[in-house]
Amino acid sequence: MSDLDNEFGDGSFVFETVMRVRHTEIGIGQHLTIDAMVALLAEARARFLFSKGVKEINAEYQGFIITDVATHFISRAKAREELLFEVGVQNLTDKGGDFIFKVTRMYDGTDVARAVMGFVAYDYRLNKEIPLTGALRDAVETKPFEI
Repeated sequence: MSDLDNEFGDGSFVFETVMRVRHTEIGIGQHLTIDAMVALLAEARARFLFSKGVKEINAEYQGFIITDVATHFISRAKAREELLFEVGVQNLTDKGGDFIFKVTRMYDGTDVARAVMGFVAYDYRLNKEIPLTGALRDAVETKPFEI
């Protein structure tokens, strides 16, 4: 898994989405809780995959399974703040890789969090990891932009 102290390059991110922090996602300290941030990261990942035409589980009962999550809070977010989630993919191997996230405030661009979510390709019918090939690899493989 990637070291979160390293800055992700701007070219690493291929998808953006905005979400507002709901009142139910803040804790007693009036800040976004860790579990709520992980849920927002999962939502951002789902939106990214949806934009690529990838269902959670395809017709062959194959999809991605998350193996680990590391989140580094840089500053705390409060209720009703709009957050920009940038999503990318790094460290692709023959079986998986890492979804990477950069979370910033919409109104001033200050950093809120960085996160890495490890994943593997998984066959839910066979109940085992599978090679990352075909449509699954095409969906997460970042290709350089060409004119």
